[in-house]
Amino acid sequence: MRQYCLLVIILIGCLLAAPARAACSGTTLEDARLMALDAAAVLEKEGPYGAFPRFADPSGAFIDRDLYVFVIDTLGRMWFNALFTVRPGQSIIGSRDRQGRFFVREMIRIAERQGEGWVEYDWINPCNGRMEPKSTYVVQVGPLIVGVGVYGVISL
Repeated sequence: MRQYCLLVIILIGCLLAAPARAACSGTTLEDARLMALDAAAVLEKEGPYGAFPRFADPSGAFIDRDLYVFVIDTLGRMWFNALFTVRPGQSIIGSRDRQGRFFVREMIRIAERQGEGWVEYDWINPCNGRMEPKSTYVVQVGPLIVGVGVYGVISL
């Protein structure tokens, strides 16, 4: 039940944020991958207290059209999301997309086995409020996982 409440809160945030982020087209898989790698480097160097404010700066390098940084841990707890307000440490491990995919579990699996890689799932695009395919690049930084995704583009 908690996962569904979290999903509703995130969806409402997406819909409210959509008008403010109208100019969102043109991002690519490479844009998402490079932002995730850059964010992982900042997190590794500065730690969460230094990195999270940088990730949240709307005029900074870590929010660009539909690209934004989020950070989870290997237990499936959300620690940071540049676009949506989250309660730090809230478990999202049971989150599923409209296809029933446990995408957070997949993010953890990819990060722990490969260190980094792509995860695909359906999520609401903050630019238009519509459910769309999302390809997210995840990078493990110690017990944390940085993610940045692009909408409407499939990575495989």
